[in-house]
This record gives sequence, C-alpha cells and structure tokens, in this order.
Amino acid sequence: MGFVIAPAPTVLGTCSLTAALEIACFVHLCICVFFVASVQSDKAVVLNGTSGSKMRVPKRSLCSLRGVEVSPLMQCSTAAWFLIGIPVVIYAGVGACFRVESHLTTYLQYLVATLAVVVSWIVIFTKYGNSCVTVPPGAVQKRSSVISEAPAFVCSVSNGMVMFWLTALMGAVISAIYLAWSMKVYIRSRTETELLRYQEPWQLAQSLADDAAAEQARAAKQLHSKLMASMPRDATWAAQGAAQF
Repeated sequence: MGFVIAPAPTVLGTCSLTAALEIACFVHLCICVFFVASVQSDKAVVLNGTSGSKMRVPKRSLCSLRGVEVSPLMQCSTAAWFLIGIPVVIYAGVGACFRVESHLTTYLQYLVATLAVVVSWIVIFTKYGNSCVTVPPGAVQKRSSVISEAPAFVCSVSNGMVMFWLTALMGAVISAIYLAWSMKVYIRSRTETELLRYQEPWQLAQSLADDAAAEQARAAKQLHSKLMASMPRDATWAAQGAAQF
C-alpha cells in the first residue's frame, strides 16, 4: 500500500492525525453500539429503500414494499460482528493515543473485514432491493390484477439515493482504513527515529573510548621509545635481546 498511496501528514488542517483517528474511532464505536442495540432476534426486518428505515411487517406485505427482508439470523450475525468491533475500536483508540503499532494492526484487519461486510450489503441491496413502492401507503387496490408501477425517473432517483448512502458508508470505512494505516506508518517511523536517537549517545561513548585507547597506546609507545633512547647502548642491546627471547 505504501508503494501506491502516500500516508497522510501528521497534521490535517487544524487537526492532528491522532485526533482525526480518535474521532473516527469514536464514530465507529457509536455505529457499533447502534447496530447492537437495534437488532431484533425474534422478528424479520424489512429495510425499505425509500426512507432507509427499518419496518417490521408481515411477509404478505413484502410484495408491496419490495425492500430487503433481513432474517433474525442475519441480524444477529451482523450485530455480533459489530459487538466484536466495540473492544477492537477501544483497543485501537488506546493504541493511537499511546503509539502502539500492534493495536492499529488489529484495527486495520477488522476494518478490512468490515469493508467486506459493507460490500456484501451493497450487493444484497443491488440484487434484491428496490425502492419503488408499487402501491401508495393506505391505498386499496380495486383490481388485484393491475399493479401501477412508479415512474422510471422516480425509481432511478430513489434507488440512486440508496446506493449513494451505501457508497458513502463504504467511503467512510475506506477513509478509516487510510487514517489507521497512516497512523501505523507514523508510529513505525517515529519508533525508528527514537531508536536512532537513543543509539547516538552510545555511539558517541564508543567513539570516545576508542580515541582514548588509541591515545593511551600512542603515549605508551612514545614512553617506551624515550626509555630505550635514555638507556646505555650495552643495556639497550641486552634489553632488546631479552625482549626477543
């Protein structure tokens, strides 16, 4: 990913990268709580594309609503996924605050899986959903064999709004992935910089120790040369012969 897209700067306008990610985590946490709180394990829910709201209706009226019926099992599965997301989001918020890269790695994996969930819901709405209501609310059909279809323009606009909000949700997930990845890159680069900063005093101490050892060796050699020069010649030969043996 780093070869294609550059990470976000550490300051986004008047907001820092850390603050932007914390805001994204807070919004994500609220979304997770909302989905967990709105699940119904005993009734199917029909998502009507016209208003984007949930309605609990009997199955015989599904043909008039022409929305997407979400079974209790599907609701519980989606709510379970967002329930898992609550500790993961808190985990990521703590990691962003205290610069822990492993926390953001876990959050990135969860966001990528969440993006797959959102894409699957888009596919479901595209394939099975239809925001065109064939019968107005409260109206009574006098002829059961005749069904008045909504105008094509109204259908296209209404379906377009549904797809717009679903695409906006997918874009929000992608933005959160980008922020989390940028924060992870920033933490890694900062960790490497701090390691280099801690390494510099030890390298300086090692360099000073090497210089001191070289200076001591040079002083010892000069002292040895002076001693050899001050000794008589016979004693010098004897000392050299003893040194050879």
